[in-house]
Amino acid sequence: MDIGNENGDTSFTNNLVGVAGVGSAVFFQQLRPFSYHDWRSIKRFLSSECPLIRAYGAIRFDATANISPEWKAFASFYFMVPQVEFDELEGSSMLAITIAWDNALSWTWDEAIHSLETTMQQIASVVVKLKKEASGESILSKTHVPNKTHWDLAVKKALQEINTSSSELVKVVLARSSRILTATNIDPIAWLASLQVEGEDAYQFCLQPPNGPAFVGNTPERLFHRKWLSISSEALAATRARGESRALDLQIEHDLLSSPKDHLEFTVVRENIQNKLESVCDRVVVEPKKTVRKLPRIQHLYAQLTGNLRREDDEFEILSSLHPTPAVCGLPKEAARLFISETEMFDRGMYAGPVGWFGGGESEFAVGIRIPEH
Repeated sequence: MDIGNENGDTSFTNNLVGVAGVGSAVFFQQLRPFSYHDWRSIKRFLSSECPLIRAYGAIRFDATANISPEWKAFASFYFMVPQVEFDELEGSSMLAITIAWDNALSWTWDEAIHSLETTMQQIASVVVKLKKEASGESILSKTHVPNKTHWDLAVKKALQEINTSSSELVKVVLARSSRILTATNIDPIAWLASLQVEGEDAYQFCLQPPNGPAFVGNTPERLFHRKWLSISSEALAATRARGESRALDLQIEHDLLSSPKDHLEFTVVRENIQNKLESVCDRVVVEPKKTVRKLPRIQHLYAQLTGNLRREDDEFEILSSLHPTPAVCGLPKEAARLFISETEMFDRGMYAGPVGWFGGGESEFAVGIRIPEH
């Protein structure tokens, strides 16, 4: 899309609100960890002259861990440029197709066109009407890994490690896997639509590789947003429920702001992100330094950090260094990651990893947490 202003500059100012994409004009997937070479390969297909051509995808939480069967379709990372895309803009909408071919990929123009025609035929044969409410599937069984006994043991082990004088571990964040069997198949797109009622202060996403399961989430945590050399990130840590009344909600907010434990947890996250940004930015501003961010069901301590990258290639460096954040892994990062890999009895896969998109002059990633809930 080529839009010029009165000075002849090419720009695109109509903000993108949501995207739905089907098929892949080009995709990027490897079993090895996401690298600078992979980042450059993706960027070859993107251009600041076409800002709405974007590569969407996700990266594993821990690329060194063994991949379990449910995550194999995603490999270590999975990015794709949709073949057919519906873009919802602030004041309009647009339907677009993207065709990509490259001799280095052994993907010819004719093959790209044939693949696009197949995708268009599939779309034409399906009409879907989405409801923005969860469909209330009947649950047949629910299994937690680990169970409560093993969870308590894992937490005790973590506390013992942190309190050991010889240990460098300061913080570790453990997770639990819940497997739920329903009486009917769950439609991931219907679940995604129901998440939109959660609101304006979160990212709703659904990513599904061919012949693979869907990764669906509703995350409030931005990893970073870059536009040209300007970059912003967020520190989000410590959690409280929302109050049933305004007075109770304000009391909970006050408790959260005045809690020494939560202040320490939040400060660790904020300072870690600030240090990472300062390594590649000329100047970093933290404003606000600490406030409360309220979501429909919970509230967190929050700060916003902004800076200016020294060069665009530092985007890969910031993605690599910010992930995983102390809020989903711990500190120091490598010690916490090793503790998690030795303690957790399941593969996190893309959960708690970066999920988002690369564009020509812009990119945005969130932390892939908060699976859907009824």
